[in-house]
Amino acid sequence: MLFRSGGKAENLEKVRPLLECVGKTITHIGDHGAGQVAKLCNQIAQVVNIEGIAEAMRFAGAQGVDTGKVFQALSTGFAGSRMLDLLGPKMVSRDFSAGIESRLHAKDFGLAADIAGEMGLDLPAMRATAAQLGELMEQGWGKDDTSSLLRVLELKQP
Repeated sequence: MLFRSGGKAENLEKVRPLLECVGKTITHIGDHGAGQVAKLCNQIAQVVNIEGIAEAMRFAGAQGVDTGKVFQALSTGFAGSRMLDLLGPKMVSRDFSAGIESRLHAKDFGLAADIAGEMGLDLPAMRATAAQLGELMEQGWGKDDTSSLLRVLELKQP
């Protein structure tokens, strides 16, 4: 388990022994609210990555190339990631059963997108991915895995 913490460092140190019983990585991010910012940053990086994996699988499939072999090649190169290792096989086998429910990603990702919009931040990958998540929700796939972003791409193209 991973803990991202915001608040006073001395308070974290008081509870660190307890946290170490249930998690390996404990990172003090900063003052109150900083842990939440880090959590939203994690969601941004995760879901944009999932969209990238879905687009790679869609591109390979549309070209008539074996997506399983593409996954194998990608996972051993610089495109390799924990998210690819987790969701790549699900996309290849078309197993969209929930591992990570897309509705949960959509909730947190939407919160991050709203905050970015309020701040006037132009985050184009986030904007495009938010639109894809919105379509995924509209299709009623909120309880399915976020790997269902592949299905969203397939709806739009022959």
